[in-house]
Amino acid sequence: MSKFIRFSSKLTLPFFASFLLFSCSKDADLLSEYVINTEDAQLELALLINDSFFIEPGQTTILMDVLNNDNVSSNSNITIIDTSSPMNGTVTINDDNTLTYKVGTDTSSTTEETTQEETTTEEPTEDVSTPEEDSFTYTAEVVDEETGEITEEQATVTISVSNDGPVKAFPSAYGGGSNATGGRGKALAIINTLDRNKQLTYYPAENGNDEYYIGGLFPAMQNENVGYIVFNVSGNIELGVGGTQSQFGYDGMGGVNNKTIFGQSAPQGGITLTGGSFRLNGRHGDNQNLIFRFLRSRPIYDKNGVKGNIDGIANDDSFTWAFLFYGGNDIIVSNSSASFSYDKAMGGYVDALVAAEGNTVYNLTFQDNIVADSHTNMAMGVNPNKDNDPEDKIDYISINGNVFIGSNRTPNVSWNGQAEIINNVVYEVGSKMINTYYQLNLNHINNWHGIPTNSTSYKTHAYQNVGVTEKVFPVIYTNGNYYEGWTNPLRDNVNFENKKIWTDFYDRTIPLADSFFTNVKHIHPNIPNQITPLSANEVYNKKITNRNVGANKYLDNSGNPQQFLDPLDEYFLNAVETRLNKKWHQVSEWVLPNIPSNTRPTSYDSDNDGMADAWEIRNFGNLNQSYRGDFDGDGYENIEEYMNQVDSQ
Repeated sequence: MSKFIRFSSKLTLPFFASFLLFSCSKDADLLSEYVINTEDAQLELALLINDSFFIEPGQTTILMDVLNNDNVSSNSNITIIDTSSPMNGTVTINDDNTLTYKVGTDTSSTTEETTQEETTTEEPTEDVSTPEEDSFTYTAEVVDEETGEITEEQATVTISVSNDGPVKAFPSAYGGGSNATGGRGKALAIINTLDRNKQLTYYPAENGNDEYYIGGLFPAMQNENVGYIVFNVSGNIELGVGGTQSQFGYDGMGGVNNKTIFGQSAPQGGITLTGGSFRLNGRHGDNQNLIFRFLRSRPIYDKNGVKGNIDGIANDDSFTWAFLFYGGNDIIVSNSSASFSYDKAMGGYVDALVAAEGNTVYNLTFQDNIVADSHTNMAMGVNPNKDNDPEDKIDYISINGNVFIGSNRTPNVSWNGQAEIINNVVYEVGSKMINTYYQLNLNHINNWHGIPTNSTSYKTHAYQNVGVTEKVFPVIYTNGNYYEGWTNPLRDNVNFENKKIWTDFYDRTIPLADSFFTNVKHIHPNIPNQITPLSANEVYNKKITNRNVGANKYLDNSGNPQQFLDPLDEYFLNAVETRLNKKWHQVSEWVLPNIPSNTRPTSYDSDNDGMADAWEIRNFGNLNQSYRGDFDGDGYENIEEYMNQVDSQ
């Protein structure tokens, strides 16, 4: 469908000149400059108005509708015919008279015709750092339909790094990873198969539609041109024996950067990764700028492809994770579900090898996830006494709004730096809850903890002396946390004085000394968009009573958000709600539930832009908007606006 634009009539200004302000933000025009000519005692505005656009730090592509503020008569057609070359990037004229600016000075690229079994690879630009400012001119041809007169006009476009601060990953994002931009500005991949390795087919922009790819999840994750990943199918994606570590090597899948995976885009039933470990390799500098939402990962099998156990209870294979980031920066995982893992269910890790290459785990958020019934739940940090001081290569981590059920480590946090554990629900753990060491400044605020009715299985948080220098220990701000059923005399008044729940790791009867605690909340200046906590009981009602957690939303065929939790997540939340007393980690119970397996009809998204036609018509009036446009000028691209509907429900 054509996205050709006609424009309103020319403005005139008699006897004086004035400036008009066209207000918008981010991708829309912020400032317009007017050129004034004298003719027959009147001053007329120039046809084309200079444009200014903002680009986010780290963003590499911006789509610009430069004609939307120009003074072209309604009886004229206008076509952009040429541009100059900017100093720090390249400009493409699109079929719909928009312009795409891409950071980088290398203009070479290859576009090949592909079959369903081939993948098109485009060469990356040489310089992908966002310039402070860049500019170019464009020339437009204007044809007066009444007189046939043809004129040419020229205007200047200026692109600057935003000074308003970054747009969050999505409106409800908070904490360390909340400023990740993910795939913003990059191409769309539509996953139309449950075959994880199905190669991509590339469809270039034509007939007014934007470019896109179709194929399997893994090629889309590794394609550097793909930024947005959506699903037109629901069901289980099998990772194979050993998962990503068997397919890509022990460190996991590499080459994954600048991606937003919209699990909420799948039809009812959603997406479950299963059969093996899901580990992403950031050892060599990958795992940069990632947003994962509304996914489930349930390995079920250990690294050998069996349900390894001792007397029916899952054993630790020190290998199989549901979500693991082995190095990486600016990452957020939200509203996802992780369970049935033989090592940890979810977390991030850095070791001597990552540190040796100068890589880090900085700015990471896990929020609003269900993490349950694995060998252990969540670990973030560094094992003790490693070469290259990896404990200094991890920082600014947020673990907020999650539900932890039936396992230890809620979570483990161990490094020199800043962390926050806020508004989580913790139910029925094993031998310990939080375990921490190194010099960590921790905010531990308004978390709800519970145990089965009439149980005496209350546990403690712990500090583990792992042989590091005696003067190096965490400083903990712990306040507003609620512990239902903790009646041991040693823990009297724990709900009024939370530090009483913190003990030595090796002897749980020994409370931590006052020197481990502060009465003043840590400021954490490098953790952005810090959450305003609910009370512990409020967060319980939000997560458990109202089911506002986990992979609980999807967009229907009309583009409306709907609620859906699969039977297993419902079971987990019911266990908390009913205070169920059970034995966890029984591999005989590690079975995937039946979920709907659906495929989107062709009519759902006829122009293959990742957005439901019905939603586009409701919001734009037609199907003419690019998924990379910013219709309302708020910094979120159109496809993000569509997917972010789940945040307001």
